[in-house]
Amino acid sequence: MMKLTIDGEEVEARDGDTVLDAARRAGAEIPELCAHPAVSPYGACRLCLVEVKRNGRTRMAASCCYPVSDGLTVLTKTEKVQRARRGVMELLLARAPESQALRELGASMGVDEPRFPTVTHAERDCILCGLCVNVCREVIGAAAISFAGRGVDRALAAPFLQSADACIGCGACAAVCPVGSIEIRWGDDEVEVPTFGAKVPAARCEECGTPIGSAPFRERVQGQLAAGLSHATELCPSCKQQHAAAGLSRANRGTASTLPASARPVPL
Repeated sequence: MMKLTIDGEEVEARDGDTVLDAARRAGAEIPELCAHPAVSPYGACRLCLVEVKRNGRTRMAASCCYPVSDGLTVLTKTEKVQRARRGVMELLLARAPESQALRELGASMGVDEPRFPTVTHAERDCILCGLCVNVCREVIGAAAISFAGRGVDRALAAPFLQSADACIGCGACAAVCPVGSIEIRWGDDEVEVPTFGAKVPAARCEECGTPIGSAPFRERVQGQLAAGLSHATELCPSCKQQHAAAGLSRANRGTASTLPASARPVPL
């Protein structure tokens, strides 16, 4: 354990913690968009800026990827910090002016409209946080998408701006997107990720036929499950509940039949 000071209060932190981790446990409110527990810290959105002081020197740093250390001093709500975060929010709103999630967060910080001109790229809702890229590579292991282009033309895309052939339609990219800019479309026979031009066959429930995801993703999960558990991916939630209820009912009946007659429930 190590000790540091956050907004004048001494707090304890564990080895490997970031300033954001320690600040959250201490109750400090720090806005962020690109920090996610499933992937490595990336520091893309810069909304989590704080002032850190070490060895007599003070600097601004992204708290999501700044490691804690003994004796570190952190300031999370100075006017300098608030001004820097508002400037970052204005840039993000210029990048994604139509994002409702971003506008709501901006309003909570006192930013309604950016001072800067908005970009003209087609993917105007994307803030280039990189969460979808990182979860696809680190968690799913597909690495189907990455960054492409520069400046205002920078975007997230499949290699060579073609359809994402490596995509398995898992939907992880959409699940972690902080501003909801990635859409997943569920069809009768396929799952589509139009943002990256990907289409994969749909998987259906083995009993009722309801679409339950993509076939490639189900195959990936089945390959990682222990023997005898792959059937867990073959049913929809509704059918799973029915099976669980039927199994519980059978178990209760079996338990009751082993009880002495005097202890069995009396029918009403």
